[in-house]
Amino acid sequence: MASIKLLLILASFIAICAAFPPRIHQTNNRKSSRGLETLILNNTVELDPEGTFRLDWDVVYDQDPANPLVVLEARVATTGWFSLRFTSADLTLGDYFYGAYDVNRPANSFFLDKHCDLVDGLGCETADGPTDDLRNDFQLVSLVNGLDYTVMRIARVVDTGRIQDVVITPGPMMIGWAWSLGIQQSGIGNQLTPIEKFGFQNVALIPVK
Repeated sequence: MASIKLLLILASFIAICAAFPPRIHQTNNRKSSRGLETLILNNTVELDPEGTFRLDWDVVYDQDPANPLVVLEARVATTGWFSLRFTSADLTLGDYFYGAYDVNRPANSFFLDKHCDLVDGLGCETADGPTDDLRNDFQLVSLVNGLDYTVMRIARVVDTGRIQDVVITPGPMMIGWAWSLGIQQSGIGNQLTPIEKFGFQNVALIPVK
């Protein structure tokens, strides 16, 4: 049974690499908020114990205390693409963010909102991997590229009201993460470069009061 689950996970990630996002050339035009760019993020976790994927975050209650804004900043040891996944409490739905910035070819850059039904909270149920949401509910706040790392800050309300999105609830929730050394495979059409590393960790983005 364990080997079957592992094969399902690997099949999902291989499918992600094989199907380059169809809206790769589209970006979200919502304006960045200067307040969110300079907001001090008071929480941090190393999603990868080896230090390749750090997540900083904070929760902003100013606009709507009943449905606050979660501001997330991923610092990833790559200049390629990366992803984050929120997992529903019943482990049936995965809500994905995909981000990448190509310094040499900005048209290859993207940030996407995707989803899929999960098997035991791990890999996607179908071999095609996650599919695009009808609307991108993530806001791109800021982006920094170094020689060997990417720092991307995004924001999203806790509850978008959409069935394709996972509600971010108080207490621990499963966070999935992955990254690649590149973005688009050369000479193979619209295909993502292979995943270099991925994992899962339970993280409490919102504390239980």
